[in-house]
Order: sequence, then structure tokens, then C-alpha cells
Amino acid sequence: MNNGSFRGFLVHAGADTGRDRLYFTGRLEDGRSFAAVESSWRASFHINSADLEKAAPLLFGIAHTAHPSLLESFSGREILSRLEFSHYRDRQRAFTILEDAGIPSPDGSMKPAEAFLCGRGIRGPLGIQGEFRPGRLVNMVFPHPELTPLEEAAPVRLRLASIDIETDTKSGAIRAIGLSSSDSAFENFRSTVGVVLPPGFVSPEEREGSGVIFHHDEKTLLEAFIAGVLKEDPDVLTGWNFLDFDFPCLAERCGRLGIPFALGRSPENAKFFERGGGKSASALVPGRQVIDALRVTRSGPERFSDYRLETVARSVLGEGKIVSSAGKEKIDELDSLYASDPFAFGIYCLRDAELVFGIFRRTGLFRLTMERAALTGVLLDKAWTSVVSFERVYGMELMKRNIAPDFPSAVDVSGASGGTILEPEPGLFDNVAVFDFRSLYPTIIRTFNIDPLAHARSGGAPSLPGISADLTITAPNGAVFLRQPGILPGLIAGYFASRRGALEKGDAIAGHVYKILMNSFYGVLGTSSCRYGRTELAGAITSFARKWLLLSRDWFSREGYRVLYGDTDSLFVVSGLSDSASYDEFDSRCAALAERLNSFLSQKIQSEYGLESFLELRFEKAYRRFIIPPLRSRRDGNVSGVLKGRAKGYGAYRLAGDGTLSVEVKGMEAVRRDTTELGRRLQLELLELVFSGSGEDLFLDHVRHTIAKLRSGVPDTDLVYRKRLSKPPESYTASTPPQVKAARALGWKGRRGTVEYIWTSSGAEPASARHSPIDYDHYIDAQILPVAESIASVMGWTKLGLGGGRHHRGRDFESGQMELEW
Repeated sequence: MNNGSFRGFLVHAGADTGRDRLYFTGRLEDGRSFAAVESSWRASFHINSADLEKAAPLLFGIAHTAHPSLLESFSGREILSRLEFSHYRDRQRAFTILEDAGIPSPDGSMKPAEAFLCGRGIRGPLGIQGEFRPGRLVNMVFPHPELTPLEEAAPVRLRLASIDIETDTKSGAIRAIGLSSSDSAFENFRSTVGVVLPPGFVSPEEREGSGVIFHHDEKTLLEAFIAGVLKEDPDVLTGWNFLDFDFPCLAERCGRLGIPFALGRSPENAKFFERGGGKSASALVPGRQVIDALRVTRSGPERFSDYRLETVARSVLGEGKIVSSAGKEKIDELDSLYASDPFAFGIYCLRDAELVFGIFRRTGLFRLTMERAALTGVLLDKAWTSVVSFERVYGMELMKRNIAPDFPSAVDVSGASGGTILEPEPGLFDNVAVFDFRSLYPTIIRTFNIDPLAHARSGGAPSLPGISADLTITAPNGAVFLRQPGILPGLIAGYFASRRGALEKGDAIAGHVYKILMNSFYGVLGTSSCRYGRTELAGAITSFARKWLLLSRDWFSREGYRVLYGDTDSLFVVSGLSDSASYDEFDSRCAALAERLNSFLSQKIQSEYGLESFLELRFEKAYRRFIIPPLRSRRDGNVSGVLKGRAKGYGAYRLAGDGTLSVEVKGMEAVRRDTTELGRRLQLELLELVFSGSGEDLFLDHVRHTIAKLRSGVPDTDLVYRKRLSKPPESYTASTPPQVKAARALGWKGRRGTVEYIWTSSGAEPASARHSPIDYDHYIDAQILPVAESIASVMGWTKLGLGGGRHHRGRDFESGQMELEW
């Protein structure tokens, strides 16, 4: 054997319960894959020492020893004991028995590998030292390594395999499998696609360098695919909608044909776990990770109108699938292509696999995934989870302080409430400035020491029967926290510093990782699925946020400024500047206002709480015009005739630093995913008219023109609704929403996803399989009029009435005889 010291990145961790050892796999910075075996770790978990007597008879027959724990309990009020077991399986049996008997454990639910990593403080990057030998399914095997955490990540390039399959929709048989392999820098591509020859093709067409390989049956195709994965030795298997379609299909077909589904770094079969119990579908491939590119994209910072591969690829890459149709039309087209040109069919399949890498490369999403895993300590497949990530990173910090994790939560958590909304004032306003608290919730946590441990111990420990008020901080909701610096505020302070350093280096991806992780902490503290979640913790954050938002509003009012609206961490203020004011004038005046307000808040927090303030209000953007539409047909108390403004929905004419103006919409139809292209485009066009000073007649002419164009026949793509099914269409029994009707017409069973449909004389029909004439009156009523009326009502224009194409209430919409009816 050889001996050496290496740096790498951890990909997979697990336990061999039959031989009582842990195994870890990953890749070294020199590009070699590794497997490390840990056989000296002793399986154990903790319980309350007061429960030892009750636990003893329950564990009779299970070899174990009880030891005083070196860890404090989370609350500081219990004395813990550590139960140690000779075998991993005994540990699991014991934990299950005690849990069923109502004897809790703070760490018994942790899997052995997870407990080992948490105790050693190992995140993604790790050091490996010891003897090694060549491996059969990895490059190097370390039988007795020393594993240590790395403070700074090594420049490791993981290897990914993107997979796409094409099936016969009638029989379920797999016709083609595309396999594209690359490192995590998305260089050094290698791509192949296996295609089963369709009936009538006697011999394959030879095209050197194409990567297309023909097979005479599905069995040899699957065997070649598995051999290809083992040869490439990827750390990560991925693909678009991979866990909800491709992976389970591959597992099912291998099982049906008697082929070992051994895709991993051990002889064991890969396993698929169906969705259920509130959990998404998942997979286990020993030694590797499975990451669904669709799920990662949904979790990322960029939003898309829908999450089909075609849509995202067009938006991100400017190019898409070879066959871009959808639904039955797509199936028919692919069936025809397969039968007539299996080579082109294979290229289509391979193209889908390669597009995933293009999206990952352009968006940086896979690097984001690695960064989150390295930061939180969870493995790659859990990198985008909030609760698991929080529990791991917080648990590691507790272990550094020799404190055990909290016992699993047995209390009801009401959930994280929404932010404070200031009553919006409907109307059209000039020269509005938007002020925004930078990372409001994280800075509140940091300023007021909002921390699970500080809260749990604020009531006193055995050595502290009572804690005086000058040692605690009381939030507006009554929650109490120790003043001693807490874990969570310290984590956030570190994240702020790291984010600032990343942004100064121009590393926007790393900066985003820190930002979204910090912002997730509030939601985690408000959910019962997190062992540290408590209603009072989340309430402390929102009650402080409400206090400072209202105080800031009042400060602006005292200074003579009109506050139009406020939402959670933002205030919309009439600046008092004229239309001739440049962006620099906005910036100068508003930055000075923000500085004065920050000084006021700092003094207030110091005088009231004796704390340093980390709250920071800043001038965010300038609007030359700002419109808040009214709630439809809603009056204040139905008496005064004063319209209420629509919260979380507005349009604006944003002034850029170079003096250009552009329409910006938040929360209105133009940015809603279920709005058609017709409604989206119309709203932007009407706002542009209003903001540029056009009058009522031009506004009305444009609406008439849109209706005339609609009736003359606009492209179907302008009329498509896109709505997502969160459960299969057959699960809807009490009612049948239009998207469900369309999905059933497409023959969907057991499928979820985005449904595209058009409204016809027969109701909703699939966009790819429409049979009935389009119901243009529906689009006037549902897409054109709501958009036009909301804007016209703000302007006080009376030539446009409520109603629509079919229900126009006694006035002819297209002839222009209209009357405003409120």
C-alpha cells in the first residue's frame, strides 16, 4: 500500500450496517475518485439521564453501555447520558424502542454517517490522510483514513453525467438513452446515445464521431448504458425531471428485464423511493448523488414562465430542443421521427442531456449547489433544503460548544407569518423613491440576538434559578433572549462578511449563496418540521420588523414626505422632486434621507435596548411614475366610495442611472405565470401609454385595437394558459379545474407538471390538441378587460366600463359606447 495526504470533496456518506463501518466517497483535487472506510467509530446516542432507569428494561437483550455525557443539554436543564452500542443495527433498534416508549433522544434520529460528520465538523471539503490502494469502482480506496475538515475548499472538479431517455409511450419500453459526461467546470464533454433499432431497420447506419450507437433490443441498450456510467465514474447523476421520470423508468425497466441496476460505486442496486408522506421522490445510488436539474433550477434565483426544458433552455441559452412541440403533437412527431430516422431520434435524445449542462454552465447553478453543500455541511442532494441545512449548520456550531442538539420539537408551531403591509394608496404618483432595508430579517436576528439557544436558556438553568432583565432582550411579541452572543447571530455576521468579500472579488455566485441561506433562517424558525422552530422565535423577528417599519414610516411623515405603501422591508415615498430631476439628484437626496433615518434608528435601538444596530435602510430605486391599482370593485367600508389599493401589486416607470425609462411591474398580471401572453403584453403596453402621458382616447383606441386583433385571429401562443399540477389529474375529485381537464384530455395519469391549455367554446382544451373554436369572449372578459379597467380606474377615465365580450352589461364594448360602473 501507498501512504499520502490529500484534499477532496465529499460526495456520498453511508453506513455498512452489516459490517459496522462507515464509508465516504468523493473526488480528490487531482481528479481521482476515492472511497474511504471508517471502522473505528462507535455507534451511540444520548438520552436524558432521568430516563435511564425506564430505558434499561426496554433495552434488555441489546448490548450497550451507558456513559456520562461530555455534552450539555440544549436547554441547560437536563443531564444527558450517552448510550453506546457494539453494532449499528442495535443502535437503530434501541432508538426505535425508546422513541415508541416516549423516551426522546436529541441525536438518535441522526444517521451514523451524519453523526460522524457533524461530530468531526466535516462539510463538503475534507482532508484525507493514510494508506491507500487502487479500487475496482473508484480510483483509490483508503481502508483506515484520518478524515479532517478543511477550512478552505480545495479546487475539486466533480464529474457529472446528464441522462435523458426516450420511451414508447404505449408500452413503456425505452427506445433511447443519452449520456453526456463532463466535469463541474463543464469542460471535456463526452457524449453518447444508445438507440434501439426500430422495426424495419436491419443494420445500423455508421456515422463516425456522432456518438450514436444502435442496439437490437432494449436489454442490450440498458446493459450498455450501465456499463457507460461505470466507465465514466461520475460523482453526480442528473437530468431534467430526472427523479420524476427518467430514473424511476430506468429502475422499472431494469427490474422487468432482470438487469442489475448497479449504477453506483458498489455492487448494490440503485434504489428509487416514490413521493409520499410530504416528501419528494428520491433515489439512492451508492457512492454517487442524484440531483434533478429541474428541481435545482426551481430553487435558483432566476424565475421562468414555466419549467419545461424547452422554455428554460431558450431563456438561458437562446436555443432549445430539436423537437419543441408539446403534448400529443410532440409524441406523434417523435414516433414518426423514430420510425423514419432513428439516427436523428438519437441526436434529439442526446441534445436534451447536453442542454442540462448548458443551463448549469450559464447559470452557475451546479456551483451554487456545491457552495451550499460546503457551507452547510449537508450532502449535494440536500443542498437546496432549508430545514436540513439549518439543522446541520446549527448542530455543528452546538457541537463546537459541547452542547447537544435540541430534542425533536414536540410543540405546535403556528408558522412564519407574513411581513407587515402598510395600507396602499391607489393612484398614479410622480417621482417616487423606493427605500429598502438591506436583509431586514437577518439584520434583526443579528441586532437583537434572536437565537434558539439564547431563547431556550433565557428562563434560567439549574445554576441560574433566575435571570435578571438586564441580561435579557425582550421582543415586541414577548419572546425573551439572553444577551450573551448567540450562535445564529454569529453565523449571520460571518455570512455577511463572507458575502461582502465575495462581491468585492466579483464572485456573484458565492455572494448569492450567503444571501439566500441567511434569508431562509426566518422561515425555518417558523416551521414545526425544524427541531429548533418555535412560534415565538419567528414572531420575534416579524414583530421587530413591524416596529421598525412603522417607526420609519412615521419618521418620513414627520419630515414632510408622503409614504404611499410599505411591504415587509420596503417603503415607497413621494420624493418631492420634479420631472426634470436626474437619477443622480434622486440618489443624492434619498441617500441622505436614508443616512439620517439609519442614524435615528441606531440611536433609538441603543437607548431602548442598549444594543448596536445592524439595520440599514438604503435608497434602492427611483420611479418617474408609480401606479397602485385599486382592488376590483372594493370600497372602504362600502360607504365612503374611497377605493382600497391592491397590496403587493403595482406598476412603475423606472428611472435608470443613464436617464432611460422602462416599465416595471410587480405582482400584477404581466408577471403572473398563469397570465396569457395576450394579457401580459397588453398590460405593459397600456402602462407605457399612461406613463408616457397618453390620454384616455389613445388608451381606449389601443384596447379596441387589441380586441379587433384578437377577433381577427392572433397566434394561439398568445392565448395559452400555463398552470402547474401539483398532483396527478386523477387525484382531483371534488372539482375539475381547467388545467386538470386539459391534462386528462392529454391522457396524463400519475403525472405532475405544467399544463398548457387554450379556452375554447368547449372550455379548456390542451394547446397541443385543440379541437373546438377559440372562445374570444372569454379572453376579453378574463384577460383584456381586467387589465384595462384596473389602470383606467386609477386615472379616473370613464369611457371604459366593467364587464366584457360576453357580459358587457348593456354597452357595446367594441363600438366604444362604454360607461364606468362602480
